[in-house]
Amino acid sequence: MAVLPIIAVAAIALILSLVLVPLVIRLSHRFGFLDPPGKHKRHRKPTPFLGGIALFLVVWITVFAVAFFYGGEYEPPLQQLLLIFLGAVIIVATGFYDDLRPLSAWVKLAAQILAGLTLYFAGLNPVLLTTPYGSVFIGPISPFITVIWVVVLTNAINLIDGLDGLAGGVSLIAALTMTVIAFLFDVGWIMLFAAAMIGFLPVFLRYNSYPARLFLGDSGSMQIGYYFAVFSLAVPLKSYTASALFLPLVALGVPVLETLTSFARRLVSGRNVMKADRRHLFHYLALVGFSRRKVVLTFYVLGAVFGGFALAMFFWNRLVVLGVLVVFMVVIFGLFFILVTGLSVRKRAASSGVPKNGSAGGK
Repeated sequence: MAVLPIIAVAAIALILSLVLVPLVIRLSHRFGFLDPPGKHKRHRKPTPFLGGIALFLVVWITVFAVAFFYGGEYEPPLQQLLLIFLGAVIIVATGFYDDLRPLSAWVKLAAQILAGLTLYFAGLNPVLLTTPYGSVFIGPISPFITVIWVVVLTNAINLIDGLDGLAGGVSLIAALTMTVIAFLFDVGWIMLFAAAMIGFLPVFLRYNSYPARLFLGDSGSMQIGYYFAVFSLAVPLKSYTASALFLPLVALGVPVLETLTSFARRLVSGRNVMKADRRHLFHYLALVGFSRRKVVLTFYVLGAVFGGFALAMFFWNRLVVLGVLVVFMVVIFGLFFILVTGLSVRKRAASSGVPKNGSAGGK
């Protein structure tokens, strides 16, 4: 795969973003597509939430233009491309409606399942996994794997979209990593989605950094996760190896880590795993005194580390790299447990009126 077309795709997306993102902001103010401040919201003034619409236009104008005018290895099967487009429309429409009038988690889950099925019928479904110990035919459960994959990744980005610049920056790091993976695995036209996001996200971050002038909205955060699902499901079509399916997941380590910790925390505490809350990793870091900037930079560093692990698995012994990754994940979960436990003890002490040193007061 040539490097020049990848650069061209990112450049086209960048130019489109420079035009469309400011235009979307102006139209949002003109027609009232604004997210007002509220009790559980961090922003202080009404802010446009149509970043997902700008993303949709940039990605699909770029993909259609390059795929049909460049041709060659970047010319996709029309039916497959249209089904992927249909899945994106489902995700964006659901997210946009949710931004206007919040939907129940079950309605959004149904839409994500439907989008996953469109990818399955588009042929983005692993049917054979090759491991060092032999090949395993997974055709009968392929629809379930495809749908679960889409649901997990779609929600993963959405869960970390809670601080200005957080989701966009982490996604940019993951998109850069996935573009390198696309080059190494020679996945052809599917790499257009990752490359297009590399062009869009820097421009978006210019307007999304604190204090944000534009939000992704659910239409944007879920859409980014959907494109990552498209890409990661396409990689095994070239290699049919378990590691190929695993590498993009490692590249998305930060949002996946957030998803796992949120699910485990809600499950252990007896809460509804489908109900949103304000107890994510970045909330806990803020509670212990991290500034917005430090929280975002911490997640950027974690994103770069996970991206490094993903690329290391391609160049070095994967079992060794996987072992180091497991140790790293255990450390992260351990630190998270200590952080949550410490904050819980502090909160109980504060509510009971007991000072931090445990005394009842007095000298």
